[in-house]
Amino acid sequence: MSTTLNDAIGLGWRRSDGRIGLRNHVIAFSTVALTDRVTTLAAEQVPGVLPLTPAFQRGLRGIDATLQHDMINAIIAHPNVGAALVVTHDGASADQLRRFCAELGKPIVIVALMAQQGMQAACETMAAHLRSLLAEAAEQSKSKFLLPDLTVALECGGSDATSALCANPAIGRFVDRLIDAGGTAIVSETAEFLGGEDIVLAQSRTPQVADAILAYLSAEDAIMTSDGTDYRGVNPTQENIEAGLSTLTEKTMGALCKIGTSRFAGALNFGEEPTGKGLFFMNTPFFSPTSLTGMVLGGAQVSLFAMGVFNPSGLPLAPTIKICGNPKTLSDWPDAIDLDVSGVISGRMNYGAAADDILRIVRDISNGQVTCAERFQEGQIILPITQSPL
Repeated sequence: MSTTLNDAIGLGWRRSDGRIGLRNHVIAFSTVALTDRVTTLAAEQVPGVLPLTPAFQRGLRGIDATLQHDMINAIIAHPNVGAALVVTHDGASADQLRRFCAELGKPIVIVALMAQQGMQAACETMAAHLRSLLAEAAEQSKSKFLLPDLTVALECGGSDATSALCANPAIGRFVDRLIDAGGTAIVSETAEFLGGEDIVLAQSRTPQVADAILAYLSAEDAIMTSDGTDYRGVNPTQENIEAGLSTLTEKTMGALCKIGTSRFAGALNFGEEPTGKGLFFMNTPFFSPTSLTGMVLGGAQVSLFAMGVFNPSGLPLAPTIKICGNPKTLSDWPDAIDLDVSGVISGRMNYGAAADDILRIVRDISNGQVTCAERFQEGQIILPITQSPL
């Protein structure tokens, strides 16, 4: 399936900033753990609402406080969000968010819990807002989108030998097509680039880009032994070892297959939005819910997740396409995997055909198909923390 810069992929929701949404979620978003429960109770009253209750903290310091602030904004502004009920604890926080949300061009209601009169009344008020927001979102029209409109997150988990032979190279072939057509991809998990420094050097557009990525890798390498424990002992993880991987470098070589032959256009901090088109590295922890959080809040509308043994991770805001080439995993988890690429091993499928299938699923998602992770409402929003809160 040859797709070029001018070929329509499907229909999505064009936002005021020009980005395309593959979903038109109406979210009930709690901005602090104090309001998580009431937000959940309100969302449960209104079918079709996506509750987001990430247990965000008070008392964060320095870069942790800045990151949480920025990620709250990124959730509301995400292109897959068509409308939002945003719940804060206090009025000052609500006022601050109103100023930000006024520029987003989408229906948003901000409610401060402390301005309500009783939990039951608060739930009823929030549920009424959610019903109105659903009606407004239903009126939003869809338009055609192209490959350059896509930002795709690249993830792998439960890695084994089939990851390097099937799922990751299949994603890599799709990524080459995406980048060639003018699209954007983000790959992360800094620890799982250790041992792949030569590939970073060879596949960066400029020496400056390579240096920026290698600086993140050098810092991560120092962290691995900074407290007297060599954390290469926890990566590969136990399931990776049981599946046949023996070293972090071995895992890295398979993981890097996700980028295909594309060259890095830049290096990003956690949750940072790419400044242009192309392939971007993002500095994140290796825990898949956290790395997915960073890439999706950096603007990815969809995630491609390569698996060997099963990994349940997803992220609620963006559809996660689970791709697997391990016949046993496919047999054991038939209701949790979106694409079977085991035919690459048997010779029934090549990487080009697998890339075609990935594009087909992206098109189907834009037409309303629900991924396995979405069906089970799988996924968590998790931010890294560098120091103890107050």
